[in-house]
Amino acid sequence: MLALFDLDNTLVDRSAAMRRWAQMLARHEGLPESAVEAIVDADGEGEMPRREFLAVVQALPGVRMSLKELQDWYMANYASCYLPDANSIQALTLLRDARWRIGVVTNGSKARTVEKLARVGLEPLIDALCVAEEFGIRKPDRRIFVEIARRCGVALDGWMIGDAPVEDICGAVRAGLRTAWVRRGRRWNEHLCRPDLEVDSVLEAAIAIVRPARAAPDRHRLQ
Repeated sequence: MLALFDLDNTLVDRSAAMRRWAQMLARHEGLPESAVEAIVDADGEGEMPRREFLAVVQALPGVRMSLKELQDWYMANYASCYLPDANSIQALTLLRDARWRIGVVTNGSKARTVEKLARVGLEPLIDALCVAEEFGIRKPDRRIFVEIARRCGVALDGWMIGDAPVEDICGAVRAGLRTAWVRRGRRWNEHLCRPDLEVDSVLEAAIAIVRPARAAPDRHRLQ
């Protein structure tokens, strides 16, 4: 039995971590609260390349560090902004106790992903990791799902839990996996292929997967 997870805003709260980093930088540089919102907006949930993002941050009024200094400061402090999530730890523990194989598949960077997993205490709970940066193929490409299943040592048959509708859910559906979408207060785009479950946390997904009798009758939504 295979359970695959996305990392950012699924197993770890990336949005909260970025806000903590922005607040840390604002204190360090003596910036106003409005700068925190400007930094969070510029981040764009991680979609902007880091070099471009940090160039935007460095150009904000009041930032005294050079771009190189800011890059170094980001690398030194960003990972510390990730905190352990009891729901994620409980979810993975529940799956491991039920003898599921657990993989993490992400489009992030290898070094940063490993650092985050170690920081939040999830590293000992996963069986395999596949990062687009080192594999050379990104979600939603089916091949990255095939590869993480291979690394987990099982067939590509199981579940994918993630927050990204296209990369995580539609990609996994095309790979033949069942899916649980972590909705984070959003509504599903009805023009996309539907997930099997919509959940508010990975723990909710894990409980539904391990104990299907407790899942709601509607296969598309857990209330």
